[in-house]
Amino acid sequence: MAKAQTFAEKAAKLAKKDAEVICPVCKKSAKMVYAKMVNSVKTEKDTWKYLERNVRLCSNCLAEI
Repeated sequence: MAKAQTFAEKAAKLAKKDAEVICPVCKKSAKMVYAKMVNSVKTEKDTWKYLERNVRLCSNCLAEI
């Protein structure tokens, strides 16, 4: 069975192939930074569910790209 890829390994792999992009918010050339966003959502049964997703952020203004 293959080893699961950790978030740090995944972010390092993506950082290697990324070039600078133009941020749609601040309109400047910037590198992308990867982060894991965790949202909490209350379900119908009054329990909390945590949704995790990897997002790309602008290194200048930290807006989601």
